[in-house]
Amino acid sequence: MKISKSLATLVLAGTAGAFALSGAATTAEAKLKSITIGSNPAGSAYFLIAGGFAKLFQENLKIRSTGQPHAGSSVYLPLMDKGEITLGLNSSLDSGMAYKGAAPYKSAMKNVRTIARVWILPYMYIVKENSGLKTIADLKGKKVVVNFKTNVSLGQANRAILATAGLSENDVKSVDAGGVVSAIAMVVEGRADSTTVALTMPAMRKAHASVPGGLRVLSLGPKGTDEFMEKGMSGLYTQVMQPGKRIPFVRGATKIATFDTYLNAGSQVSDEDAYNMAKALHQHWKKLQKDIPPLRAVKAEQLVTPLNPIPYHRGAAKYYKEVGLWTAANEKHDAGRW
Repeated sequence: MKISKSLATLVLAGTAGAFALSGAATTAEAKLKSITIGSNPAGSAYFLIAGGFAKLFQENLKIRSTGQPHAGSSVYLPLMDKGEITLGLNSSLDSGMAYKGAAPYKSAMKNVRTIARVWILPYMYIVKENSGLKTIADLKGKKVVVNFKTNVSLGQANRAILATAGLSENDVKSVDAGGVVSAIAMVVEGRADSTTVALTMPAMRKAHASVPGGLRVLSLGPKGTDEFMEKGMSGLYTQVMQPGKRIPFVRGATKIATFDTYLNAGSQVSDEDAYNMAKALHQHWKKLQKDIPPLRAVKAEQLVTPLNPIPYHRGAAKYYKEVGLWTAANEKHDAGRW
């Protein structure tokens, strides 16, 4: 499925309307009359997901909904905190930095709340297979993309990954990239030896097919534990990725970095609206997964996690409690943060 074709059908606009709070004891009119969902630029996986969610909310909640692309997720988090856009897709990395007020954010964004975890991103450095590079340690002295101009949090994640092999940014020839897709092109064209990517990106498979011998995913260094990754960059953890038909660039069982993506809500989202959004996502998750491939890594019961950097919205939590997805670990994690 080509993203450009999907976007044409997924990003819709319609008439605004109120809706009832299904599953609640009483009926309450939703406060929102329109929904904007912040995402990365058109053509990105975030924009595809935002379009799918906009279609879902418009069809099921009868609220005019649309995906709204921005240069990067770091740009629209402040807009959510101010109530200028309704929802946004944010990585656990960005979410943690924003909620704490860590750079590049000038202040803590305490008005943002989480609706659901929607995507688990396997994230790692890649190289050309014929480069002979196989581990992070092999990147010493090589041209490596460390910083992305539109996403500061990924730069910190990249430094944490390099550190698993005892490397710092000074141990490689650091080069900057405008974004993840352009960074892949830099490796393909030989302007960089390695860059990090979300391994499920369509652009990754396209690049793999265009390079003689294909691409390879590197493995984390010996310090690559969950504890080490979390210390280096909040929201980052590890997983072992196995080879598969859709990920031919994974050349064997490979330990990589991973982080989550959340659908977060701005300050204007009421408890009723958050409840209905969570319900719509949960009840229609299988259909969403069929239409939007990146969502297939997350089971419906995994929409709720006790690892969320930003507390869940009270309305969303109410729904998850009603269907038995909210656990004692969730309650403990968010206690005192509402």
